[in-house]
Amino acid sequence: MTRPEPFADPSLLFDAFDRNAHVNAATLDDLSDELLTFEDETGGFSVGQHLADMVSFRHEWLRRVASGHAARIPDPIDPDHPTWLRARTATDLKADFDAGDAAMRAAVAEAVADRRAFEGVYVSHPAALLLHCIVHDAHHRGQIAALVRRSGRSEERRHVLEERTWSVWRT
Repeated sequence: MTRPEPFADPSLLFDAFDRNAHVNAATLDDLSDELLTFEDETGGFSVGQHLADMVSFRHEWLRRVASGHAARIPDPIDPDHPTWLRARTATDLKADFDAGDAAMRAAVAEAVADRRAFEGVYVSHPAALLLHCIVHDAHHRGQIAALVRRSGRSEERRHVLEERTWSVWRT
């Protein structure tokens, strides 16, 4: 595997991270609060739990690599239900995503400006954290899409969301 040049220009990853945020926002705009509780009935996560895992990813990885940035955002996990967020609505989730994304961007930008890797992980380039987040989010959005399909969402409505989310990557 070819390692990126240390502290190479991360602008493309920042752009991809911003596009990922747009896809997450479009996904949340399409979900009702009631759909957050829809689950697969086989012991897997509900729609909301997938979203909770996406949000908590930001907090947990920042806690490991840039604890000062993690401390600036509230811990999104409900301590009484570790696979759920404190937020219970799509609007609350949007705010959690916004706070987590802003903290991730700031932590990576600071590390790049200081020309330092994150200790122990993402040693090739601090912006690899953003790429990890994008891949993690895509995995969970795929799971969410499968659940939404099983919930009875119409094919036409699914296609509208697909166009709103995939088009951001083609511009």
